[in-house]
This record gives sequence, C-alpha cells and structure tokens, in this order.
Amino acid sequence: MPGRRLKVFRAHLGFYDTVVAAPSQKAALEAWGAGRLEFAKGFASVTNDPVAVECALRSPGVVLKRPFGTGGPFKAEPAPIPEPKVSLAQRKHVLEAERRRKQVEQDKQRNEAAALKRRAREAVDKLRELARRQTELERERKDVLAQAARLKVERKTRKRIRRT
Repeated sequence: MPGRRLKVFRAHLGFYDTVVAAPSQKAALEAWGAGRLEFAKGFASVTNDPVAVECALRSPGVVLKRPFGTGGPFKAEPAPIPEPKVSLAQRKHVLEAERRRKQVEQDKQRNEAAALKRRAREAVDKLRELARRQTELERERKDVLAQAARLKVERKTRKRIRRT
C-alpha cells in the first residue's frame, strides 16, 4: 500500500457499518471478503465522513466496525449490539410462550414415562406368563417321566409273570 493514495470505503455488512482504508475498491472488497458487485449494487461506497476517515486512516487495510445506526467511532472490536427494547406486552407474550413450551415439554415427558411404565408392565406380565407356562411344562414333563417309569415297571412285571 505504500506509495498509493488511500481512500476510505464504507459498507453495511450484517449488523455493522464497516470502513476500511484501501488504495482501490478491489483491495477494500478483499479486506471485507465481499463479492465484486458490492459497489455496483450500492452496498459499498467511498465516504468522506470525518469520523470514518479518521478511524480508518489510523489503521489502513483493517476492517473497522460499529453497530449499525450508531454514531460512535469505528473499532476493530466493536461494542456489542444493544438489545432491542421490549414492551411489557411483548415480555408477557414471551413469558407465556415459554410457559407453554415448558408445559408441552413436561406433558411430553409424562407421556414418555407413562408409555415406559406401560411397556414395563407388559414385559413383567409376559415374563409371568412365560414362568407359568414353564411351570406347567415342567409338571407335564414330570408326569410323563413318572408315567414312563410306571410303564417300565409294568413291563418288567409282565415279563416276570410270563417267565414263570
């Protein structure tokens, strides 16, 4: 940049007004990281505002910002954007919406807990039914084994009787 005359360019980007001291529009666009049509569309321009010129010439090539609509100096790290003023009615509306959102979330959690309890009860009932069926099958198995043992004893007895 030495040897070339600096111009101060201004653009509105996002929530900020920005200025940069650069030798050309191309250099200003590179500093902003903006597209080449910003000047053609009217989003950026050369400025003669004394506050902007003074701040930008103190640090050439550096993009300086200030919140849009304020009249303070431009800085590399601008002041935070002030929060908008909210009326009492708007605050009440926001609080009511937040209360409704929390209520919906609580209802959702209750429904999920109830569904979980219902599934747990169904699982316990199914386990009980399986245990009951297993007990019945075990009894049947014992009965079949006992009957088989009796039949075996009867056959042996018949064989003895036939031999004699």
